[in-house]
Amino acid sequence: MNFSLQEVTQNLISQIGFLVLLIMVIRALVAYTREDWGQFWSGLTLGLCCLVVVFFGPQLQELAKGLGNALFR
Repeated sequence: MNFSLQEVTQNLISQIGFLVLLIMVIRALVAYTREDWGQFWSGLTLGLCCLVVVFFGPQLQELAKGLGNALFR
């Protein structure tokens, strides 16, 4: 499996999602060390949502373009 960070962060949504993902990982680690479980789980959940956006953002963008072209053409 070839993993290229350049391919993942090609569009703006993926770049923003990647930055938010990094921030949420750091916040979740800090919450884990403080034993603040509510903030830990919320940070982990938001981080996973951002991970989905980062990895599937380009595919979702193409799907949205195709759907928009089909509806408004």
